[in-house]
Amino acid sequence: MWRNALYWWVGFLTFFFALPNYAQEHGAGDAAHFLQAGLGARAYGLGGAFVALADDATAVYWNPAGLVQTPSFRFEGTYESRSGGLVDFQYIGGTISWESLGIGALWLHSDIYSVYFFSIAGKLGNLRWGITGKLYAFSATLQSAHGLGADLGVLYRLNLREGELSIALSMSDIGWSRIHWYGPLEATDYVAWVSRLGIAHFSQWESWELITTVSLETALKRPPLPDERDYFAKALQVEFRAGAEVRLGFLRLRAGLRGLSFESPWGLSARPALGFGIRTGVFSFDVAWVSSPLGDTYVVSTEVVVKH
Repeated sequence: MWRNALYWWVGFLTFFFALPNYAQEHGAGDAAHFLQAGLGARAYGLGGAFVALADDATAVYWNPAGLVQTPSFRFEGTYESRSGGLVDFQYIGGTISWESLGIGALWLHSDIYSVYFFSIAGKLGNLRWGITGKLYAFSATLQSAHGLGADLGVLYRLNLREGELSIALSMSDIGWSRIHWYGPLEATDYVAWVSRLGIAHFSQWESWELITTVSLETALKRPPLPDERDYFAKALQVEFRAGAEVRLGFLRLRAGLRGLSFESPWGLSARPALGFGIRTGVFSFDVAWVSSPLGDTYVVSTEVVVKH
């Protein structure tokens, strides 16, 4: 079983590191960029490679198709401190799902930003699908902004001879969601069109479980300008993420890497992530840490899960 899990890792890593590296620095023309980092302590602890898991209340963000994996009611609250405490986020969300239908909602807030997520998901055999609608609301002195966005996700679960495999694809802010600013300065900005492709492998032994997950994220920051040359070199961002979770009874141990690339003069570079979780009855508690050049990020989440 160890060998089987290793094969998935090596195959996926080889495929995506063979792609050209188009990673660009984060810059202007990328409204609501704060959303690209992700949501939830569990996802952060896995390096952000969560699109093929998406099995908690943050599925409305990562991949709404994940809402129909386990019939249950979930309610989650999270506090997040980014860049060494420069920016704080709070979000609460809830989902309810049955065998072939799921719905969910989440509210994210930070100072001048608020984003509202509303999702619905369904199931066709082993294929799950989901749709999310979003409302952006920004407010500052003499200025305000609003916008609408749409996400789409699919997730396929496959039983293997040893373990289980999940393959997923999600697209966020399809067609570049528009943010319209009102006030002394009126303008229109775009939210990046983000696509995530991921694979997760599940292995189980008598007393513990192992989940390994990898994902590739691409973001087009804005639409192309008329007659623009080198559009992809200017607008495309690419990030590779990987993570693993070990389950030992009530304890969850996580480690991940995000921003994997070979751009560093020393070869492979990445930002490490660590996390742990505790499951007791219907309650769960998760903590994560992610390294960042601007200051470390810390995330704390609590969730209530009632299966039915």
